[in-house]
Amino acid sequence: CIKQSDFAAVLGITQSMVSRLITGATTPSLDLAVRIERVTDGAVPASAWIPLPSAETPTPNQEDAA
Repeated sequence: CIKQSDFAAVLGITQSMVSRLITGATTPSLDLAVRIERVTDGAVPASAWIPLPSAETPTPNQEDAA
């Protein structure tokens, strides 16, 4: 287990930013998401930060079919 402050130092961000990421208050930039993936040896993939479309959100193909 690593302390938030140590993880933040490795990533080059603040401990406060790590806390906001953990609680879901913010999402990382693509650059930061890739750094997190590299630092965690892939345990936290960059793709984990990309929200999946919900059932209520139409995809472009659904909009065209309507």
